[in-house]
Amino acid sequence: MVKAETSGELVFAVVGHIGSGTSTIARRLVAVLEGEKYHVSYIKASDCIREWAKSQDKAVDGHASRSRARLRAMQDLGDEIRVRDHGAVARQLVRAIKSERAQRLGQGSAKGPVHPDGKRHAYVLDSVRHPAEVHLLRAVYGNAFALIGVVCDEQVRRQRIVRKYEDIGEPAVDEIMEYDARAGAKHSQSVRDAFFLSDVFLDNTVESERADEQQRRKVPNEAWDIPDQLRRTVNIVARTEVVRPTIEEHAMFVAYGAQQRSACLSRQVGAAVVDRGGNVLASGTNEVPQAGGGVYGQTLVSSARDDHRCANRPGSWQGCWNTKKQSEIIDDLIDHLPTEAKLPPNAVAELKNLSPETQAALRLIFTDAKDDLREQIRKTRVGSLLEFSRAVHAEMDALLSVARQGISTLGTRIFVTTFPCHYCARHIVGAGVDEVQFIEPYPKSLALDLHSDSITTNRQGWVRPSESKGGSKQVLFRPFTGVAPRLYERAFLKDRPLKDDRTGEKRLGEAEWTDGWDIFRKSYVELEAQLAEEEVAET
Repeated sequence: MVKAETSGELVFAVVGHIGSGTSTIARRLVAVLEGEKYHVSYIKASDCIREWAKSQDKAVDGHASRSRARLRAMQDLGDEIRVRDHGAVARQLVRAIKSERAQRLGQGSAKGPVHPDGKRHAYVLDSVRHPAEVHLLRAVYGNAFALIGVVCDEQVRRQRIVRKYEDIGEPAVDEIMEYDARAGAKHSQSVRDAFFLSDVFLDNTVESERADEQQRRKVPNEAWDIPDQLRRTVNIVARTEVVRPTIEEHAMFVAYGAQQRSACLSRQVGAAVVDRGGNVLASGTNEVPQAGGGVYGQTLVSSARDDHRCANRPGSWQGCWNTKKQSEIIDDLIDHLPTEAKLPPNAVAELKNLSPETQAALRLIFTDAKDDLREQIRKTRVGSLLEFSRAVHAEMDALLSVARQGISTLGTRIFVTTFPCHYCARHIVGAGVDEVQFIEPYPKSLALDLHSDSITTNRQGWVRPSESKGGSKQVLFRPFTGVAPRLYERAFLKDRPLKDDRTGEKRLGEAEWTDGWDIFRKSYVELEAQLAEEEVAET
């Protein structure tokens, strides 16, 4: 009975930085899903924004379609719709999904719930630009929702932007890419923050077409493997094949698990070191080091008195020491600014002649101004200082764990949940690591600026330093691709029969109850009532 109440629906959304090709991915996903016998609805977020703009009597079509002005106008509309509700664009997408379902089921513009019919249907949303949109869609559609993050080399994105937008030259590309990644205000689009919430990461660096000089036209590029990446993703969802994790997916899952051990008050980061054969040598987490080797939390402590992590430190101040030291530096800077003693003598005399009430009011104003100045300074690079943290970073913890086992780190790879800081980057290079893969960005890191001689993000023509016989040697830092750790269990857990129990022949069965992608057509209270009534009827 319970399985009969599943919706049969899936909701996919696509996210990627400008120039990554999110629309190409979304349209190709539609084709792959249709090949798996899904009925598919393709919904563009930009269309939803335009509909909202028209309802507000706002002009949207006053610029050429492939112009910088049109691009910025759409970005501004997206920002405007999010002013009061950061998830407003997702709300419009939800409305569009409901409308699509109502039309398909012949219910027109029905008010109230429109219950799915249980048949296989998928919605592909192109595309989300803010983390609040991801959270809202995930909250509404639960396990039936999957976010696909589109990875693409930065230089390739730059080239695509210049090709697509006729009035954008190279000088303007940096501004456009930075605004797209994170505009600044909380309601503005923030693709960078939405991107790392993805369930699956696909690489769209390779172009879908290539130039054929003999035929003097564009032809399909055999090296473009996005259709294969999408088919694997859909196979995982539809359970049409037995799909198991790659070495990279498993390593990142280990790093993600290690991340959970951290009691750091700022962020949790996990890392895993993998040898040439794909074996995980060690994991690491960002945590306070413990005498004797390792960090707190890796071994059992006899009592709370033995736990000296920042959140639990007995007999001492508990909190983030890095933030504390940053604040002390900021206060020191403010204390060295001009004070009353440095004011002109006549100004000091005038202040002393004021009434006590006025002096008190001025002191309050000055205090507020000082607090505001303190916050402004914190937004500068002073607020990005790293060296006062008590924690060993996850990458370093993992490398040190390998070293304590007496295993060489030459030629290894590190999988880390967050892009390495510049401190870790220099040690990664020095340890002889070949490659780093990461999920979350870390804007504070200066790794690429400080170590451009030994670190690259360009995979084209890259040779592993441990295998290079001469010339330039660089460690590759690249975004992780594949099934994200958040989806790992649902993607790869055996939750159904895979063989005939009598003959042993491979035969993919159905989950006895529900699989990891099902959501119900009814709310849990409706399902609860139905189950309770049936039980009473049987009695």
